[in-house]
Amino acid sequence: MRERSLFRIGSVSAIIGSLLAIVVNLLHPRSSTLENPAAYLRMIAESTIWVGDHIGIVFAVLLVTGGLVAIYRSITEEPGAGWARLGFAGSLVSAGILFVLMATDGITIKVLARAWANAPEAEKAAAFRVAHALALVDFAIFSIWTIVFFGVTIILYGLAVSTSAVYPKWLGWVAVLAGVGSALIGLNQAYRGPSTLVTNVLFPIFSIIITIWVFVMGVLLWRKAGSAT
Repeated sequence: MRERSLFRIGSVSAIIGSLLAIVVNLLHPRSSTLENPAAYLRMIAESTIWVGDHIGIVFAVLLVTGGLVAIYRSITEEPGAGWARLGFAGSLVSAGILFVLMATDGITIKVLARAWANAPEAEKAAAFRVAHALALVDFAIFSIWTIVFFGVTIILYGLAVSTSAVYPKWLGWVAVLAGVGSALIGLNQAYRGPSTLVTNVLFPIFSIIITIWVFVMGVLLWRKAGSAT
């Protein structure tokens, strides 16, 4: 009965979290020229939903993580269970990275961007350097989070699903392929910095694919809860 309750709660968390993640992903303000730091900071300074959207990301990741916990507990056959345990560890690590990122990229950068935009002309250069430095730190953390969560963690969960008989194996391979693509995106950002194509186009595509995967897994987890004892 305890497993059934966990599966039900995890299923609801995965479904609601994935839907919320899609909404905040689509609403997230994006600069058309990430290679232009001034335009990027101006977009943040003028955005009216920047902080709220990032708080929404925090709640979405919390819910998705709850769903991943239940998915991990639902896979008990080896070698899938071993991969699931590693994926579970990865989900906790990546959640911690995300919360740090949301504090800096979701709140602090907004304050610094507005301070730069409203600074007297004599202080604008110094204010810009401070805000730009934090933006570079944010992209560095974002790259690591992309590699750890969308890359490594999702690959591990994909291997867990594909090497067990609990869920359709093809879903596991979808996660593996999406995770590999996401890891390459994170590595590209880490080595080359922010890119309009990679960050604003490719990352949203892969992140939405993975989010839909989490939604489907949540639905299957609900069905599994009906047969859990």
